[in-house]
Amino acid sequence: MRVIKDVSRIRARKESVVTIGSFDGVHLGHRKILKEVLLLARGLSVTGVVVTFDPHPMAILHPKEAPCLLTTASEKVSLMRDIGVGKAIIVQFTPKLAKRSAEWFVRDLLIERLNMRRLVIGYDFRFGVGREGDAPYLERLGEKLGFGVDIVPPVNYLNHPVSSTRVRTALVRGDVVSAANMLGRPYRFAGTVVRGEGRGRRLDFPTANLEIGDSAKILPANGVYAVRVDIGRKQAPGALYIGTKPTFGGKVRSVEVHIMDVKGALYGRRVGVVFVQRLRDDVAFPGPEALRDAIGKDVAKATRLLST
Repeated sequence: MRVIKDVSRIRARKESVVTIGSFDGVHLGHRKILKEVLLLARGLSVTGVVVTFDPHPMAILHPKEAPCLLTTASEKVSLMRDIGVGKAIIVQFTPKLAKRSAEWFVRDLLIERLNMRRLVIGYDFRFGVGREGDAPYLERLGEKLGFGVDIVPPVNYLNHPVSSTRVRTALVRGDVVSAANMLGRPYRFAGTVVRGEGRGRRLDFPTANLEIGDSAKILPANGVYAVRVDIGRKQAPGALYIGTKPTFGGKVRSVEVHIMDVKGALYGRRVGVVFVQRLRDDVAFPGPEALRDAIGKDVAKATRLLST
């Protein structure tokens, strides 16, 4: 995939079918849009192009209300590549860009630089100052400027449209199964193994403490999860904990994972965590012995679940 970050260098000679949006999560609704772009581009013998933003527009427009991200910019690009997208443009979203009209954006970037022939959008897409660029507006603009507009209907899950907001809400509840059903794959994040307090080892269940590099990336609700852990090219079953360690009076949220079938220190290694199912809440136990018993049950349940 060709990823372009400097928009000023774009001068496409070949016509294109374009879609535009944040695409956070690249969920089933996004995938339907991307596949429509690829299908139309193939049928018209033109280039299929995805235009997305970094950072998320809400981080500039309303920083205090900006959502945690389902995917980093690199994860988005990787997921799009897997679908078959050949060209992506990451537009740096700035306060100046936020003041531009939808028509300016269409004229200056999509038509002048990308030679757009057709624009593919989701049914609820809006952009431009004041979010003026909705589907009816873009259809009228297309008639004026000479490009076609294709509006992709939603993909429903449990009778409601799949959206990035719904996926985030599911994760905040710890419902990683619903999140996976809407994403079309399990939710995941990556972290670097760092030294912890060593409590897990003293409880007979050594854990890898993870430092999540991107603070904007959303973490599911506190609790214990059955997960699969990617270590290099190997994947191992694991039981992951997210919480504040209330049994020991902790207040700082931490992430640590007990990895089955892996021995030896992993300090400094980058590992991926793939969520499978939530096992229980984060609770305070009477003491270390009760906690050890609970962890033993967690690991046994995770092992059974991940072996099927």
